[in-house]
Amino acid sequence: MQGLSIGRKNNNVNFINFPKRYISILKKAALNTLKSEKIEKYQINFVIVSNKEIRSLNAKHRKIKRVTDVISFLLIPKIFVGDIYVSKERSQKQAKKYGNTWQQELAYLIIHGVLHLCGYTDYDVANRDKMFNRQDEIFKFLFYNG
Repeated sequence: MQGLSIGRKNNNVNFINFPKRYISILKKAALNTLKSEKIEKYQINFVIVSNKEIRSLNAKHRKIKRVTDVISFLLIPKIFVGDIYVSKERSQKQAKKYGNTWQQELAYLIIHGVLHLCGYTDYDVANRDKMFNRQDEIFKFLFYNG
């Protein structure tokens, strides 16, 4: 997991290994999600990794041996410090599958990862529906109203 400098002064979102041309919209996706969930203090690293790396993170921390598109770690709940990892290959494949640009798919996964940090889960149908409805609402605002 990435190291964060935790200060009282500034909220911070960092994007590591993401295409520079996408950072602005991805930051907007993260900040809109945090605002919509009324998170006022935060420090989050977003890291793009390979399928191999995300599989390793899943095996180590979740005891599952498969690739997922995103994995989130809330490291310090009290001040909302976390790391969110996104699979590069999986996100590119999903973008094609769902008819999104890669930028849109990354934004969708950024929203998804932040919602996980906020306590949303997608492990059963009821919670998945709640999470995806919220995620879709934020995504549509970002790309169609924002």
